[in-house]
Amino acid sequence: MQPESPADVRLAPPPPRWVLRTMNHVMRPLLAAPLGKRIDGVMLLEFQGRRTGRTIRVPVNLNLVDGFVTAFTDAPWRYNFTSGAPATVIHRGRRHPTYGTLVPMSPQEMGVAVRKSLDNGGSAQRMGIKSPKGHEPTAAELAAIGPALGTALIRFELKF
Repeated sequence: MQPESPADVRLAPPPPRWVLRTMNHVMRPLLAAPLGKRIDGVMLLEFQGRRTGRTIRVPVNLNLVDGFVTAFTDAPWRYNFTSGAPATVIHRGRRHPTYGTLVPMSPQEMGVAVRKSLDNGGSAQRMGIKSPKGHEPTAAELAAIGPALGTALIRFELKF
């Protein structure tokens, strides 16, 4: 049997929509509660919708890129940060008022950003990145996944 090659770096299929909705429903109050102090690697974003003005609360993975807190997402709510917008990041039970800006990225730039996040303790599993056991994907391998990895990140003016 031949060992798997590094070219086997890929994204796992996303969980069913109902699973994501259920997890978000559970995680929103949990991350904001005192028990949220025990949860690392995930943050709760609070921001105002750009058209509706309603408060939106979204649990996302916390990623550190170049020392700044970032969120990788292709969800439609990302457009609220196109020209920058105030937000609150709730992480480990603490509220951090901040300002987020949507940063469009090429596949190569996204590969580098994801690699930096992984180097700073980000979780490949939470990002849905699959690779052969013991293999650390390179920025080039991550870029090869292409747009499936994402086309933008939200950078928050907040450092941890």
